[in-house]
Amino acid sequence: MEKISPGGKGSILIKVELKPEWHVYWKTAGESGYPTTIDWDIVSGFQMGDLQFPTPLLYKFQEMVSYVHKDTFHLLCDFHMHPDFRSDEKLLSIIGQFSTLVCSEENCIPFNQKLTVDIPLSDKTIPDSGNQEISQQVRGQLLRHPPINAKISAAIKGDSVGLQFEHSSLSGFALNKFIFFPDGDLFTHGEKQNFKLSDDGKLSLTLSLDSSSEHISSNIKGELYHPEFEQAWRIDLSIDQVFYGEGVSDVMVSSSSEIPKVESGFNQLLIMLGLLLVAMSIWLYGKTKYPAKPSMGRTVGRLLSAVLLLFGIWLGYPSKPADTVEQITWNPWSPEKEEALLADGRGVFIDFTARWCMSCQVNKGVYYKQSIIEKFKELNIATLQADWTKRGPVILKALQRYDREGVPLYVYYPPRQKDEPVKDPILLPEILTQKIVLKVIEEEEPYFVAEANSFLGILGFAFIGGVILNLMPCVFPVLGLKIMSFVKKAGEDTSKVRIHGIVFALGVLLSFWILVGVLLGLRDSLQGDLGWGFQLQEPIFVFGLAVFLLIFAMSLSGVFEMGMSFTGVGGKLSGKSGYLGSFFSGFLATIVATPCMAPFLGVAVGAALAMPWHSAFIIFTSIALGLASPYILLSLFPKWISRLPKPGAWMDTFKQAMAFPIYATVAWLLWTLNSLI
Repeated sequence: MEKISPGGKGSILIKVELKPEWHVYWKTAGESGYPTTIDWDIVSGFQMGDLQFPTPLLYKFQEMVSYVHKDTFHLLCDFHMHPDFRSDEKLLSIIGQFSTLVCSEENCIPFNQKLTVDIPLSDKTIPDSGNQEISQQVRGQLLRHPPINAKISAAIKGDSVGLQFEHSSLSGFALNKFIFFPDGDLFTHGEKQNFKLSDDGKLSLTLSLDSSSEHISSNIKGELYHPEFEQAWRIDLSIDQVFYGEGVSDVMVSSSSEIPKVESGFNQLLIMLGLLLVAMSIWLYGKTKYPAKPSMGRTVGRLLSAVLLLFGIWLGYPSKPADTVEQITWNPWSPEKEEALLADGRGVFIDFTARWCMSCQVNKGVYYKQSIIEKFKELNIATLQADWTKRGPVILKALQRYDREGVPLYVYYPPRQKDEPVKDPILLPEILTQKIVLKVIEEEEPYFVAEANSFLGILGFAFIGGVILNLMPCVFPVLGLKIMSFVKKAGEDTSKVRIHGIVFALGVLLSFWILVGVLLGLRDSLQGDLGWGFQLQEPIFVFGLAVFLLIFAMSLSGVFEMGMSFTGVGGKLSGKSGYLGSFFSGFLATIVATPCMAPFLGVAVGAALAMPWHSAFIIFTSIALGLASPYILLSLFPKWISRLPKPGAWMDTFKQAMAFPIYATVAWLLWTLNSLI
């Protein structure tokens, strides 16, 4: 690379030459030797990817099996500079310690070599034209992936793992020449591999788990090799659960099964929401029976009640979608599948999502628009879904490639000719509309470029995103209740109203500080794969939040009273002043806001979690102030409250109405919980 700028990407190519009869070891050595590694010493704001190896050779010596490289081969490592990278130096020095064990049948010699690459810093990234061709050739050799229509799955039980490979071409190869190179220490190395081919063309292999390994892997990794393959198949299957010792049940994981057009359990969620709308229509109809209501108001209420009833029945009635209805077919995302599709020149649309992400679920409605379906079909766009409902390092690492730390994230790679380089990915906004998706796909340009090239710019994005959070479906019920509490305080001492607003803001601030402190602390101490929304990946938290909101909604419905100061769950804790109630309402606003990702927040949160602690806390403080800003303004300018409706019987009706969105949130949390346990 001739020059690099902040936000730039590149790669380092390492050529290794060995004398005849000598070898070094792969990234997993096998029964003897130790792996070839590079330990990078890099500056903050600069990220190195995984070291990529070619397919190894099987080496047997004195009844021990190892995985090695011989002769001349290349290693490749991608790197990425953060957009906010700043340095007074003119050169960026990338330093690494290359370590390996060079062996022959008579001797082994440890080999260590310091690697140094100096790249000039510039305001524009310029590839190294002299090495670009060889770099692309090596990358093509290293990007080993199964055929696009191949199916790979694994079943784990007790102390063994069954791998199954399905593709029409497999029946034409000699079984005794297949080799599976396991990556990592999940498997026992050195055992004889007996491949079997079923009558329906499925290739299978059973391997033993390594009982001595202290590391519990979250992935099954390796490479399926045959000398007649054009290239080996790189395997990376995510494991939801692994049983050690006595097998309790089978765990099936797959790299190629289609995601059902109606996601598992989604019909149950629709039924619950439909029943909730029916209940709301009955409640609203009951309100129209009061004789004190104006005639026009009763008529409007009954019409609205009928609409809610019909919509609830339509939404919740159990039905199976007709097979003739054309929909977008989503396939599970994996790095290998993404690379394979991009190498094939296909346009690729990736949806990084999670069940607990309410913004993600709302955005999915766009995919059912006929114009979107037709456009995807016309351009033969491959659609991949990366489901981050459960915590996992692979998807988090992919998010971080785009400077994000949470979902939703929507990435589009435009199609290309095979002789053209892969086009830069286009990131779509956190909130999707039919217009946005069509514009991005048709023009191959970002709809809106949310880039902050300075710390102040990121702070601005954080504040704006916090303000917009107030309009998101997660926060809106709390917004309405909090404004109602201001209405109730109309006419009180203005100094008390101001204090209530400030105390509410303190509740928001403290809860954000606690959340980001726990997240950063766990990431540093446990080296965990944690991102924004990590608490919603824990079943106990989701269950506790569902119970908490259910009790809150029941209170609003009048099942029992917890006090109007409970408009943020402070209630009886508030005492005479009600300040504690305002403080805890700030906590509630933060808790219910985390499942939503407003516009601008993706950039701000991604940047914050890649920065030092003090910078991250400043950015999250800006988000908190944005979330609390409407209430701070109302408290600082109490006269604005007079523009709101006067206190009256409508407040009780409004309070009861706000219970229904919270009941819907509880139903959604239970649906999320079902996928976590």
